[in-house]
Amino acid sequence: MKKHFIIRYASCLLLLFLAAACDRSVVYDEERRVDDQGWNAADSLVFNYEAEDTSNTYLCCFDIRNRDDYPYSNIYFNIKTIYPDGAVAVDTNLQFILAEKDGRWLGRESGHYIDGRYPFCYFKFPQKGAYQFVISHAMRDTLLPGVKNVSFVILNQK
Repeated sequence: MKKHFIIRYASCLLLLFLAAACDRSVVYDEERRVDDQGWNAADSLVFNYEAEDTSNTYLCCFDIRNRDDYPYSNIYFNIKTIYPDGAVAVDTNLQFILAEKDGRWLGRESGHYIDGRYPFCYFKFPQKGAYQFVISHAMRDTLLPGVKNVSFVILNQK
């Protein structure tokens, strides 16, 4: 169990370093605010992207802004991708580590907020057209406190 956690954690850190090391242009960056009372698991965040290029590979990331009183060191997302032809792909329980085990936040702290960018996949759009990404949290709490907003970011790999 501990070895599995270390491997996942190291993989997340590697993706973070790769994302920061290269100069990539932002292709898409949309932000969705979360209710101040908390993010309800039933409230999905919807992002729409019009893909023009099917030849390049892109890095998809989440920018997460949470308060310093967010009660966990991680967050789990479910992601539903709806393709232009109507096909649907679902990724469940994607974990993003927000803090070290000792409680130190991994993102940039500003006042009571922490901003972090969390890469989650490399994606080559197989079809031109409108894609929809539907994000929900997959935490145990139905009403998740402390998340301020979530952005979906697509970076060009050129």
